[in-house]
Amino acid sequence: MSLPQFSLSTFDKNESGWGPQAHPTAIDSSVPFQQFNKADRVGRVADWIGVDRYFGRRTADRYNERMYGSAANAGSQFDYIHGMEDNNFQLVDSSKPIQRNPQRNFRARQLQFRKLLQKDQEKRDMIAQGQNLRMKRSIAKEQQRAFKMWQKRGGNARQGPRGQGGRYQGDRPKERLPSVQVRSDWRVIEEMDFPRLLKLNLPGVGSGEDINEHQYGTLHFYDKATDRVNVKNPIQLQRCGGSFYNVTTTEDPIIEQLAQKGIGNVFATDIILATLMASTRSVYSWDIVAHRVGDKLFFDKRDTGGFSNPVDALTVSETSGDTPPFEGAGINNAKDLATEALYINQNFRRQVLKRTDEGHKMTNAKAPFEDDAAGDSACAYKYRKWKLPQNINGKPVEVVCRTEHDGVMLSPNGELQYLTIKAFNEWDSSFSGGVDWRSKLDMQKGAVLATEMKNNSCKLAKWTLQAVLAGSDVMKLGYVSRVSVRNSAQHAILGTQQLKPVEFAQNLSLSLDNAWAILYCIISSCMKQPPGKYLLLKDPQAQVVRLYALPDGTFDSEASSSGDDRNDSDDDQ
Repeated sequence: MSLPQFSLSTFDKNESGWGPQAHPTAIDSSVPFQQFNKADRVGRVADWIGVDRYFGRRTADRYNERMYGSAANAGSQFDYIHGMEDNNFQLVDSSKPIQRNPQRNFRARQLQFRKLLQKDQEKRDMIAQGQNLRMKRSIAKEQQRAFKMWQKRGGNARQGPRGQGGRYQGDRPKERLPSVQVRSDWRVIEEMDFPRLLKLNLPGVGSGEDINEHQYGTLHFYDKATDRVNVKNPIQLQRCGGSFYNVTTTEDPIIEQLAQKGIGNVFATDIILATLMASTRSVYSWDIVAHRVGDKLFFDKRDTGGFSNPVDALTVSETSGDTPPFEGAGINNAKDLATEALYINQNFRRQVLKRTDEGHKMTNAKAPFEDDAAGDSACAYKYRKWKLPQNINGKPVEVVCRTEHDGVMLSPNGELQYLTIKAFNEWDSSFSGGVDWRSKLDMQKGAVLATEMKNNSCKLAKWTLQAVLAGSDVMKLGYVSRVSVRNSAQHAILGTQQLKPVEFAQNLSLSLDNAWAILYCIISSCMKQPPGKYLLLKDPQAQVVRLYALPDGTFDSEASSSGDDRNDSDDDQ
């Protein structure tokens, strides 16, 4: 068997140089031939790593020359050439393309996406909370309005800096002081908390009856021209001279006379009974002295001189959410506002009466404690009696009280009606949490009255109870405002309002049955004690009234140092 033959191709020998000949005959002339020289290195057959991607154009050229000894265009004969260039390509649609702003489109899509998210969130809120969207918006507006009012009032500046001395780190506000300092030798007998008192009920007390002919004083007729006063046509509050009598129970000669005759066994004045009956609405501290003498009980006020006793004080914004400071600089502290309210009420009561005309005289034209030199008090006093339907220790309870009327007027039928005249006072609506009277009073008097009922619930309850105890037919309420919020001496009457006491008590949510029950509970606690002196003190920080047993001689030094005068009279300045 013969082996296969291997024959080599014929190569043309280059006799004149190195390498193949310039015009080889063994190679097809259609195949391109790459020129080379002896300095050329072995180059790349193919570039699989893409050097141009990792190097710049100039860097790639140097790299190829350094590694392969030739430039990047050394093998340009084998480069691929496109058969069709981009210039030969044409679109079928020759219309001009619409240029759009991509940023604007992005914002539109973003806004639409936010709206969808907001709607979806609102739907989830409605399902979770069950609230109407309008209600939520109104609540937000109300919160914003309250925040703006808080900023207008001074914000953090009125409450002190944050941190030490402020109210943001758990510090308590300045505590209200008690009306009288409790001594160590005073013994607590009983504590009557407000929740328990509010549950009491004593129906069937009745409207009371006058005691014989014990009616004193002269009443003037009400000037009905005052009812035409409004915000656009106000009148200035005048300074009316007169005497203000502030005679307490044990200093009243008529009550002493009735007690000796055995008429009644519980004695007090209308302001004392009203304070006890409306005690559950009080915020500030007050105190009342109870004298247990034999089988009788006398509710009395401490002799503090003038009208500074907390029972007589006409508190301002006592039950509001933002009560004025008890003491402090300026004219808007609680003490100065109470003095201003007393000044307004006494002058308003006289100004709205026809004092030049002959008034209505009671059975006795003058009370025994009135002074001839001091002048007319423009007030009438009635001594009235109530018999409570329950007994204490087997004995009936008969309450005797001195009540007051401020004026009279004729009804459309020509009947004589007794009046109780009081006045609201506006000091600064932005700080008191109220409404601006000059913008709301003529059109929304009900809203103004509702605000006063909220901010002065205790004072209004006492006024209403005084009118009910006296048997007044009508309550005349005046709206008196400062001419300037920074001046507490000049005031203007902006309007009046007429109400019936019993109906107004219902508007105040004041239950007369509950008021009589509270009074009966206090009377029972005092009547069960042995003869002596006791003190009813409303705690300034808690909703409780405490009954203290006082040692003999307590408060006697205060009474002796105040003088022997039984009546306190102040003339308007």
